[in-house]
Amino acid sequence: MKKILIMVLALMLAFGAFACSSKPAATEEPATEAAAQPTQAAEPAAEPAAADQPYVILVNALVGHPVYEQQAEAARKAAEEYGVKLEIIGPTFGTTTIVTDYIAAMENAITLQPDAIIGEPFDPSLFEVFDRAKQAGIPMFLTSNLLEDESAFISWIGTDNYNYGVNAADMIATKTDGKANICVVMGDLATTNQVEQRKGIEDRIAEKYPDMKITNVVADKNDVATAMSVIEDTLNTYPETNVVVMLESTGGPGVVQVCQETGRTDVLILDIDAVDATIDNIKAGKVWATLAQNFYKRGYESVRMAYEYLTEGDAATFAKLNDSGTVLIDQSNAATYAEDLWGAIVYKGTAWPAK
Repeated sequence: MKKILIMVLALMLAFGAFACSSKPAATEEPATEAAAQPTQAAEPAAEPAAADQPYVILVNALVGHPVYEQQAEAARKAAEEYGVKLEIIGPTFGTTTIVTDYIAAMENAITLQPDAIIGEPFDPSLFEVFDRAKQAGIPMFLTSNLLEDESAFISWIGTDNYNYGVNAADMIATKTDGKANICVVMGDLATTNQVEQRKGIEDRIAEKYPDMKITNVVADKNDVATAMSVIEDTLNTYPETNVVVMLESTGGPGVVQVCQETGRTDVLILDIDAVDATIDNIKAGKVWATLAQNFYKRGYESVRMAYEYLTEGDAATFAKLNDSGTVLIDQSNAATYAEDLWGAIVYKGTAWPAK
């Protein structure tokens, strides 16, 4: 646990970086700061912590993105319940330079010398800055993606991405009686977790479903307009396509719009995550379902694990690798799905599952 003097020095470094650096540690100030650094966001730092209060920084992958706001909301809940000083920083939703912005946010986090960092190494180019955090002696807790070096982090919580793809293929098979021509939409063709999900889909189809095939794989750059363009091209080039699987959660409404405008309402859309626009489209019958990753569970339990490690050390009983699970949301549970996501969390006072 850091002493008060270290906390004060860390805050002085943060303010110094804001005044002098081209990569300031951001806070949610109004327009003047947004103009200075539009692609990195942070929540306001909490009041100075008590000497025995752990200081944890969550470097969120996209501050402001709906699913990462779910992660942040649950992390704040855990911080309040456990008495953790939590700061949330990271690239702002809408940035076109997410990797470099994330590196800058991690560098700020390392400079602030927290007791622990919760981060997401979603691209291999981020591994180096995570290694710097390790070299600085800061305990690391990961969400969503893993580092190759398992000694570099204390625990991980996220989706078993390969199994996500397998489950998606099984659900499509059940819905279509095993006859489907599928377009897979990724944010970027090299995004690690989506590559693993895609492989799960492909392997499961090859293993079990001879009348299912992938007609096209496209990238929409996490952008609605781009999603519209690539889906329109796909439906023109591969008119037999009757299922679209989204592996990123931004472009779904664009796919819906194209299918509605072109009269292709026969196309089943399996979206990803519990985004409001997607839920609304499910309720309206425009989207078949979404396979939601549990970002609430990731946020809450990563803070809990950080707290227990910092206060109990090796006596902490959580597992190193933790699957946050998924929930299929369709019209049958579109009004109540949040209960399933929140209900899966291992809350304070509840024992961890056996390792």
